[in-house]
Amino acid sequence: MNETYPTLRYCILGQGNYAVSMLLDNLQACFPKRDIEVEIIANLLEADNDSLIYPYATPGIVCVEKFHTDWTPDVNVPCLVGTFGRGRKAIFEFFAANYGINAEYYAISIHPTSTCSPTLHHGHGLYIGPLSVVGPQTHFGNFVAISRKVSVGHHTVLEDYVGLNPGVDVAGVCHLGKGVIIGAGAVVLDKVKIGEGSMIGAGSVVTKDIPAGVVAYGVPAKVIRSI
Repeated sequence: MNETYPTLRYCILGQGNYAVSMLLDNLQACFPKRDIEVEIIANLLEADNDSLIYPYATPGIVCVEKFHTDWTPDVNVPCLVGTFGRGRKAIFEFFAANYGINAEYYAISIHPTSTCSPTLHHGHGLYIGPLSVVGPQTHFGNFVAISRKVSVGHHTVLEDYVGLNPGVDVAGVCHLGKGVIIGAGAVVLDKVKIGEGSMIGAGSVVTKDIPAGVVAYGVPAKVIRSI
């Protein structure tokens, strides 16, 4: 037990074990000398959650799993969203509707190996994984999730719930609408706009604007179908 500093407490809402493992890794990296306790609050039954077969145990962090009906919220404990991708919006809305956990209760989680410009403007619930770079005068909405080795260029806007998978490179002066998901290794060139809810396939190169509500992929990326 660390007697110098009090134990840090967090609450992960929703249990996607892929995301939980990465959230715990971020916490351990940010606070390597602190004792950390985390409640993991599931909102899906075990039979409906195929991520549970994947481990998440992280040295130095004590975790307790609960189903949401057995949980009592504590406004003094910061929350994290326990999934990435499209599930982030669903989890936020579930706990907001059922427990009054609004956006301001969610902490940000930025891995210490990542570099963010001091002129980054961001909302609540931001996650940034290891070795990512965020340029100057960028604007992020609520619950943006940026995986490892991602680059976001200057004056780029990421609206609420945008998700960037590993190795994505978004150039400068781009605008990604709400809920846009960019697949691993994709490149978005300067000044491109991608409409709300669209998905870009892994390895794509986006050279021109993409409308809302579509799937696009390829080099260069082309619209394949509507969502």
